[in-house]
Amino acid sequence: MHDLFHKPRTLPRRGLLTGAVAGLAATAACSEEAPVPEDVGAGAAEETSPAASPSPEPPRSITITHVGDTMPGSYPNRMPSDEGASFFDDVRSELTGDVVIANLEGALSTLEFDKCGGGSCIYFRLPAEYAQVFADAGIDVLNQANNHGWDAGPDGATETQDAVRDAGMTITGVKDEVAFFETEAGVTVGVVGFAPYTFYTDVRDLDAVATLVSEAKSQADLVVATAHLGAEGSDQLHTPEGVETYYGEDRGDTRAFAHTCVDAGADLVIGHGPHVLRGMELYNGKLIAYSLGNFGGGQKLFNTDGPLGVAGILKVTFTEEGALEGGTLVPTVMDDDNGYPLLDPDGEAIATISDLASDFGDAGVTVGDDGALVLPTV
Repeated sequence: MHDLFHKPRTLPRRGLLTGAVAGLAATAACSEEAPVPEDVGAGAAEETSPAASPSPEPPRSITITHVGDTMPGSYPNRMPSDEGASFFDDVRSELTGDVVIANLEGALSTLEFDKCGGGSCIYFRLPAEYAQVFADAGIDVLNQANNHGWDAGPDGATETQDAVRDAGMTITGVKDEVAFFETEAGVTVGVVGFAPYTFYTDVRDLDAVATLVSEAKSQADLVVATAHLGAEGSDQLHTPEGVETYYGEDRGDTRAFAHTCVDAGADLVIGHGPHVLRGMELYNGKLIAYSLGNFGGGQKLFNTDGPLGVAGILKVTFTEEGALEGGTLVPTVMDDDNGYPLLDPDGEAIATISDLASDFGDAGVTVGDDGALVLPTV
């Protein structure tokens, strides 16, 4: 059993701040007044003054980058011919930011597991070494909390967590745990993952959701909530009011979940799970992206037809205090031949998100032709 709200002693980080101590020493040395020589006239002495105080450091901006459902293939019949080396090639240049997060739509384990009690189920699994494919693409955090994260069972879930960490990344979505990531600038980002299942922190248990987000906020400068929720399919672009179901499965109240996260201290809420894009909302000054869609499913793992093949790379910038400064949506599509993520020069995701802003009335977020988020003044 994992310790509740366990915070690792050593935070994953992009770089070490090596100049802080030296800077303090230099400031102290420069702050002492040099004695005035006796042969200097009074006028010259009056012009001599202590060194000016150093200018305050400008506020630090932090960019969080997030993509939706991602899996390079599946064991044993849909394995990439090059072990996934080319999966991210077309989008790698855009997977940048202080923290880059992806939803890992599957297990990094090939352990056998009957998740449907003898029924027919779809499994997404890859060998543990495929974690390196994500790390090499620049991804920092992988979310495990989704309907395929336990496709290799509980032991496979643990193997997935170990594989992600061994590749130098951070895993989120472990039940009742906050994942912490420290940026090069020394800003701590807490990432919490949720899904509508009891073996994760459950999106349907709003008290548990609020507790975990609050705990993250008590220890981090910024908090990102990432969640697999909502009904699935090409007809599920709109974000409904109330509880969503899919084949009789309670997927939770999507809007209530997202608002609970913000009310508890989340600075950004990202959804995935419907396999299509959904709209974005500005709620109490915080951005909620209700679904980022299918980013990439290698070897035709995901359906690429129509809206199922359209997604985007979301980049959101904050001050270190959590104030939203702006954002950008980089449009992507999945390659019809193999499901790999590609940059989309036609920008279909931009039009889709702008059209779906009407789901949220005056709080809806649209996207400019250049990909910049247009935030409402609400």
